[in-house]
Amino acid sequence: MPFSATISLTSAGVNATIFNIYSDVDSFTTPFETGVLRAAILAGITSTNVPNGTTECRITANCGTSVDIPLDDPFIYVYQRCDTLDEYYKIGLSGLKAEDDNAPTPNCYLNIDSGFLSAMVIAYPSITENSTLITSSCECV
Repeated sequence: MPFSATISLTSAGVNATIFNIYSDVDSFTTPFETGVLRAAILAGITSTNVPNGTTECRITANCGTSVDIPLDDPFIYVYQRCDTLDEYYKIGLSGLKAEDDNAPTPNCYLNIDSGFLSAMVIAYPSITENSTLITSSCECV
């Protein structure tokens, strides 16, 4: 399952106007983002298509130049929803319990693990980011 990452360049030549972004997972053969405009890559784009296991991205411009950039490997907290086996992660939420504040009926989550994102997607291949998890005193029953 893909994950999210913000990818940017600090500078790009004037002839570099359109970019494709590749992953080291498949040796940079298939782009996971295509047709990214110069202004967007300089501002930073958030891709939700980054293949699991990616540690490095290759940004290739229409003029043929490429640059390889490592992805940051953030420390994350893995949560499991109490009434299912669904697993989610949150960057920077270290509470033992969490709640999804966007759900019609709030769901309770229990912190089951933590570590660097690259390791956690191997241990929990189905995890997805849930940016609405908040610290909570809810109980798993």
